[in-house]
Amino acid sequence: MHVYTLGMEKGGVGKSTVAVNLAAGFAQASLRVLLIDLDVQGHASYWLGIPKRSVQAQESFLGVLNRRSLSACIHPTAEHVDLVPAHDDLVALPSLLMTAPNNGLFVLKRALEQLASEQTYDVVVVDLGPVRGAILATALAAATRCIAPVQAEDLVLQSFRDLVDSVEDARQINGQLRGLSILRNKYSTRGSLDQVFDQALQVEYAVNLLQTIIPVRAPIRYAAASQQSVFQYPGADAEVRGYFVSLVSELINLDGVI
Repeated sequence: MHVYTLGMEKGGVGKSTVAVNLAAGFAQASLRVLLIDLDVQGHASYWLGIPKRSVQAQESFLGVLNRRSLSACIHPTAEHVDLVPAHDDLVALPSLLMTAPNNGLFVLKRALEQLASEQTYDVVVVDLGPVRGAILATALAAATRCIAPVQAEDLVLQSFRDLVDSVEDARQINGQLRGLSILRNKYSTRGSLDQVFDQALQVEYAVNLLQTIIPVRAPIRYAAASQQSVFQYPGADAEVRGYFVSLVSELINLDGVI
C-alpha cells in the first residue's frame, strides 16, 4: 500500500486540488483508494461531496483518537474514492496528538496497519493543511512518499526548505518513507517569474522534481466548484485530465506496481 502525504507549510498552493484529483486518478486506474482529510478547512471533503458539517466529529480522524477504528470513519463517494472526512473539531488535533502516547506520532501508521488487516487499499492519499508540528509529523510517520505542490513564489520556496527538514527527520523513524517529491502546480509555463522560480528549483532540488507539471487551467477550478474531480467534471477535456493521468503514471513508475 502506497501512502502519499500532500504537505506544504504554506497555504494556497493547491494541496487539496492535487489530493482530490490524484486520488480520483488512481481510482480511474482501477485501484482502490482512500483519502484522509486532516485539513480543518475540509476542502477535499467538500470537493468529494461530504462537507465537514454533514458528519459527526467521531466520523473524522478524531474518532481514531477515541479508539474508533479507521474503517468506521470511512465514507464512500461518487468518485469511487473512499473518504475519511474533515470536521471543524480537527482544530484541536495538534493538542490531542500531543497528549497521546509518543505525541501521537504513530497514531495514523497504526490505524492504517489495522485497516490493512480489515480491507485492502492500494493507495492512501493524506491531505494536510498548511501545518508543521504534530500533524505533519504523524502524517510523515505513516507515509511512503511526501508530495509537495509548489508555486512560483519566494515564500513557497522558504516553506519548502522547512518541509525538507521535516521529511529528513521523519525518515529517521520511518524506513518506508522514500522521500520528498516536488509537484509544480498552478504553473504558467510562459510566465517569466515561473521560469526563474523553476530554474532555482532545478539548481537546488533537481533530484526531487517530478516531471509532471500542472498548469493553471480554468476547468480545474470549475471542477472544484462543481464538487467533482476533473475526471467527472464534463467541462474538463482530455488535456486537463491528462495532467493527473501523467502524475499517477509517474508515481507508479517511481514506487512500483501496486
